[in-house]
Amino acid sequence: MIGAEYQNRNTRRIPIVCPVKLRVPETHQTFEGITRKLSVDDIAFEAEYVPRYGQLLEITVTPPPGNTTFPPLKALIQVFSCVEGEEKGWYQIAGQIKKVLQ
Repeated sequence: MIGAEYQNRNTRRIPIVCPVKLRVPETHQTFEGITRKLSVDDIAFEAEYVPRYGQLLEITVTPPPGNTTFPPLKALIQVFSCVEGEEKGWYQIAGQIKKVLQ
């Protein structure tokens, strides 16, 4: 469930569909996913991974196909929400961007 501090956000999330790769720093496991929304301070995506509340993840968001203007976004995020998605085995994850790595 989303914490109260994120329900009244000051920034707007933009719907965007891009590939996202997430890496779990503690285990070095990697997973593939799809972004759903992005803002200057948080991200929402779907993946086959179930993070715990507050967990830190490293993400790499690849720009949409055909886009040569922007490099991939690499960032460290802190998870504040994870709910089961409509497709079995996929989860809707949301996290606050803590640090842009590249």
